[in-house]
Amino acid sequence: MERIIIGIFFLGFISGLLCRFIPSKVKYLKEIISGLVSIIYLAFSILLFKNTPYYITEIFLIDRFSIFISIFVSLFTLLTLIYSFSYFENFENSNRYYCYILWTLASSIGAVFSNNLILFSVFWGILAITLYLLLNISGEENAYPAKKTMIIVGGSDSFLIFGICGLIYLTGKYTITDISIFIASGLEIGIFFSLICASLAKAGCMPLHTWIPEISEKTDSIIMAYLPASLDKLLGIYLFSRILLNLFEYNPDFHSQLWFLLRLIGSLTIVCAVLMAIVQHNMKKLLSYHAVSQVGYMVLGISCANSAGIVGGLFHMLNNSIYKSLLFFGAGNIEKTTNEVELEKLGGIGKFMPITFLTFLIGSLSISGVPPFNGFFSKYLIYQGLFERTKSGDFEWSIWIICAMIGSALTLASFLKIIHSVFLGHKKDYLNEVKEVSLSMRIPVIILSSLCIIFGFGFIFPVRVFENSTNYILDKNFEYLIPSLNLIFVSLIFGFIIYLIFIGIKERKVGTFIGGEVKLKEMEMSGTEFYKTIEKERFFSRMYIGAKNKIFDLYDDFKRILFYIGQGIRATHTGVLPTYLTWILFGCILLFVIFMKF
Repeated sequence: MERIIIGIFFLGFISGLLCRFIPSKVKYLKEIISGLVSIIYLAFSILLFKNTPYYITEIFLIDRFSIFISIFVSLFTLLTLIYSFSYFENFENSNRYYCYILWTLASSIGAVFSNNLILFSVFWGILAITLYLLLNISGEENAYPAKKTMIIVGGSDSFLIFGICGLIYLTGKYTITDISIFIASGLEIGIFFSLICASLAKAGCMPLHTWIPEISEKTDSIIMAYLPASLDKLLGIYLFSRILLNLFEYNPDFHSQLWFLLRLIGSLTIVCAVLMAIVQHNMKKLLSYHAVSQVGYMVLGISCANSAGIVGGLFHMLNNSIYKSLLFFGAGNIEKTTNEVELEKLGGIGKFMPITFLTFLIGSLSISGVPPFNGFFSKYLIYQGLFERTKSGDFEWSIWIICAMIGSALTLASFLKIIHSVFLGHKKDYLNEVKEVSLSMRIPVIILSSLCIIFGFGFIFPVRVFENSTNYILDKNFEYLIPSLNLIFVSLIFGFIIYLIFIGIKERKVGTFIGGEVKLKEMEMSGTEFYKTIEKERFFSRMYIGAKNKIFDLYDDFKRILFYIGQGIRATHTGVLPTYLTWILFGCILLFVIFMKF
């Protein structure tokens, strides 16, 4: 078994290397190789899920949880490759692209299946490199965002190494399954938050989130769909859950303040990121802020430390990866057809791209938590976890519930903005003819939107998987929701049948009545103008001004600090000999005082 797993890892790396040396001009060979490899990975993960519920050694940790994650890592990779066939047709760097995708796939599966902490850190580090390489494929204009991403994600990896070294120092053990630490000292708290820092930076949680909006404007939608939207969320929250559920013990009498900080981070991420999303006019940047906001729900749910919250947070991790990939693929379809992602310059393309419209609408309803789609049920479980905690009488839980509700309401408002601006209203003038994208770009959005529906009506299956894999069994039997879901399903089918019956009836078309006035172009309702008023509100205006000036960006804050320190050091180098002698004398006196003291 061990040899098979190692062989699977090497398959991805060697196949990626092979694709790297195939010239970009050679068509279909790279696509066939990468597609076959991703299918092998997917088939292997499914076979493990069916036949090998547990395989734990000093090297590998293969349980229901890791296998379930590996299935979706492989599925997202396969769908991304299918989407690439048309999206990156005649792409000059296609050999590099397919190489990095396969390396990312192999490293992701390696990280998920690693039980040895050192091996895990190796795969985790490779993922930071492949992320940087994939971002640089988009062109020279993405060099700065890619560098910023590498510094934030790579810098957080140094905290991961520190945390792993601390775990080995405290326990003398190298495997995840053999470590269970009761946090009782400052060193243990430092190790805990070092590991949390690495996981949340990867997932894109505040305040380590700024690399995601930064890369969104210039990076191709397909890469945004594959990395920040799906894999990074899966892997980041996977590590976060292993830290909280496996590596460290939780005792409410001793650790409530630490878990309080996690809930605070999750709640602030939900609210602040969605407030930033609602005022964005670039479609990809708006989606990227929502990718950040949704992480807050996962952190908030898992840090509830009860069954409903933990299962709901993990289920939301999976759901978010599904519908965020779907939404970024949809944005890629729109960008490919119109060469435009600014909401003010889009409009009226719904009837020309019906499949993209329908699937994007499903993704929008899913992320907004509208039943019967998958996002509703994961958020429902998170809310159940929060409501259970309110029974203790602590007011803090009411605050977390309010933050989660604000996030849900503003998420729905944001996607109403996108749907109206992009698909509805009057058709704008585009350089290209607006039409539905090719089949290979439609297949992924159809599959992902179907999963939003399947995991909505069939939410019991993933919930049971997360229950069994974490041993957190829900107190309530949520199967009582199934009759309501069946009723919704029958109603939808009945409504669709009626639509098909009456679709052929001619309708009378009339113009919009506006009080007898002549309709002018200036009277058209803008999908973005209404939301601009939010930026002008006194309560929010300073926050938005600060955000535009990047005062909440840790990367830029540290850059400014280092710049000022450098300026100060530069000012001391005057080139005047007496000044240097003065500094030498001051240093000698300081050293003399230190040595005399000790």
